[in-house]
Amino acid sequence: MAELKKSLGTLRLTFYGVGTIVGAGIYTVIGAAAGQAGTDLWLSFIFAAIAASVSAMSYAELSSTYPNAGAEFIFVRKAFPKIDIPSFLTGWTIAFHSSATIAAVLLAFSGYFNTFFNMPSLLISYGILLVLSLISITGITKSSTANIIMVSIQLLGLLLLIVFGLLETGPPKAEFFKVESISGTLAATATLFFIYTGFEHMAALGSEVKNPGKTIPRAFLMTMVITTIIYLFIAFTVLNIADPSALANVDSPLSLAASNLNSWLPLVLAIAALFATANAAFSGIISISRLLFGMASVGELPKFMTKTNAQKVPWVTTIVVMAAVAGFLLLGDIKIVAGMSSLGALLVFVSVNVALIVLRFKAPEQERPFKVPLAIGRVPILPILAILISLSLIIQFNWQVYAAFVGAVIVGIVLDYFLDKKSKDEIDPEKEKELFNH
Repeated sequence: MAELKKSLGTLRLTFYGVGTIVGAGIYTVIGAAAGQAGTDLWLSFIFAAIAASVSAMSYAELSSTYPNAGAEFIFVRKAFPKIDIPSFLTGWTIAFHSSATIAAVLLAFSGYFNTFFNMPSLLISYGILLVLSLISITGITKSSTANIIMVSIQLLGLLLLIVFGLLETGPPKAEFFKVESISGTLAATATLFFIYTGFEHMAALGSEVKNPGKTIPRAFLMTMVITTIIYLFIAFTVLNIADPSALANVDSPLSLAASNLNSWLPLVLAIAALFATANAAFSGIISISRLLFGMASVGELPKFMTKTNAQKVPWVTTIVVMAAVAGFLLLGDIKIVAGMSSLGALLVFVSVNVALIVLRFKAPEQERPFKVPLAIGRVPILPILAILISLSLIIQFNWQVYAAFVGAVIVGIVLDYFLDKKSKDEIDPEKEKELFNH
């Protein structure tokens, strides 16, 4: 396995993080969250940012200590090297919640697409899923320039909404700051956690970062601050110009909010949202197919999932991702699908924070370029807080979300048991060594 070029500095990694987080999420679930939190929407954004930031510090420590494209899967395997099930379920859960994320943004794509045309949402979602999957299989990937263009269009749409919205309606209204419902605010926080789940993708770039000990923590911090500021401006703008309950009842909430301002802004936002959602879905298909390919390469998934085509693209795992996303699309409800994604991310964050605590005891002499601050002896305080915060959000979802996850975990455990008997003897020892001995 060739070494990846270390070419990312703080600014480039931060731009990647901001582009990943301020992507499809804000266009997708702000309506559902507004329906839950009402005028407390802005507070839910702050709670979600705090919840994500505490775990982001754990990611910063682990990804700067073990810079590897495997990220969470590697962290948990290092913490529990003698038992496969924790690392397998971590990878399995990432695949599950990432597939749910792709489905959520495709449902949002259909909502914004219908700003221009009136077609069945499922037909649009399945159509764009097929197109994006086929493009991925043919080996066509985005250049960094194309990615910058996509992100710029996404941000431009949001900035136009903020500028025109606040110019026309003035500063946030005083009644927004009177908290009405803590339970609604926490439920919305769990939903909005979905839009922060892009930050962990920065950890997967660890092996391509120059001076990861300093660059990764700085980029994580800058990314969380910048995105939270943007989100707060969006929350106040949307609350100023639209009723929260109205936003909850449409598939294109930002376009609805913009329609209260002028005639052309909804069109601009719909175009920006199409770029954001398509880009997020395409990136998700590519990244999760590579994760599954990597797991298959070390025997955690069936060997046939390591097959590639002439362009060296893992076409089998791409089809697997496409099938999983297609299944999630049948639910047809952005709130439920986004809830599955958020629950998956929260469970992965719990496992990452547990891995950090375990590794502090198992490898106390390991050089750590960045360490999460605050500890009592070897026990780090913030990862424990991150686990408690994640657990408090995990109980905020609907029963359908939990039912789907129980089913996924059972399938994962059965599959892992089957693989222990079938494919572990076919592991490429060199590939496993390269993956886990960085």
